[in-house]
Amino acid sequence: MDIETVWRNYNEDLRKIEANLHENLKSQVPIISQIGNHLLRSGGKRLRPLLVILSSRLCRYNGDVDIYLAGIVEFIHTASLLHDDVIDGAEIRRGKPVANSVWGNEASILVGDYLYSKALKLAVGLKNQRVMDTLSEATTSMSEGQIIELLKINDPDITEKDYLKMVEAKTALLISACCRVGAIISGIEKKKEDALATYGLNLGMAFQLADDVLDYRADEVKLGKSLGKDLDEGKITLPLIHLLKRGKPEEVEGVKRIIRTDGFRSEDLEYILSLMNKYDSLGYCLDRARDYLENAKESMMVFEDTPQRDALFAVADYIILRDR
Repeated sequence: MDIETVWRNYNEDLRKIEANLHENLKSQVPIISQIGNHLLRSGGKRLRPLLVILSSRLCRYNGDVDIYLAGIVEFIHTASLLHDDVIDGAEIRRGKPVANSVWGNEASILVGDYLYSKALKLAVGLKNQRVMDTLSEATTSMSEGQIIELLKINDPDITEKDYLKMVEAKTALLISACCRVGAIISGIEKKKEDALATYGLNLGMAFQLADDVLDYRADEVKLGKSLGKDLDEGKITLPLIHLLKRGKPEEVEGVKRIIRTDGFRSEDLEYILSLMNKYDSLGYCLDRARDYLENAKESMMVFEDTPQRDALFAVADYIILRDR
């Protein structure tokens, strides 16, 4: 099974989730709906909602709470994007103007706060304490990850270990939570619930590492942002960490000077890309991503061979093959 088959097979569920998202964005304050809809219409793949659906169906859940939950996790993700764009000073996301460039930073931050609050309010309405605990822990970790990332801006001394901890907090734990809540509502045994959460955690780690690679080699039109944007924002991601570890002393010093300079020239990016090619830093990063994906698939072996498990494998394959 490939990812296109998965999207097609679950298209009706994703359509219901989309309707749910727009319904829950209705507010007496127009700017909330305007900013929320701006992000929801920006072309996201709805990976996190899909994982809620796939996880619940793998566990043979047959109600409609998974649709509701899928909307909740997408609200949490959307809120994080609003905050990220303000912090990063971003101008483009998925090829379109970011919300803060249209409505301003203050409005974007406040609507992000609203979406976090709305998501948790909707979760409380489920009256399932374990779901609430899982989502609350994930959102708390995301905030911690965002703060750590901010503190590490332009810091060439960040270690791979510290970086991976940040990725886990900022990205992977929400994806893990998507899989766990799908299992929780099904009432499946704890062993299988934990297996799904492990799958999601490894998938989330691989997702971010693949994204790190895309920032240095993707087609800018498809990616929807400028090549080397992470570097321009002072973000030290795994390819750069690997280069700083493997490069010759004079090369490392040159890279550090670029990192510590506000903004960079095209020739600076070309220099760093040439060194990444020399030391195969992007290949190293992709290999780490593949390791995480193998761990994700291995965790799924406690489940029977079903179309739902095949779909989760297809999602894992998609993570490494995507171009944006």
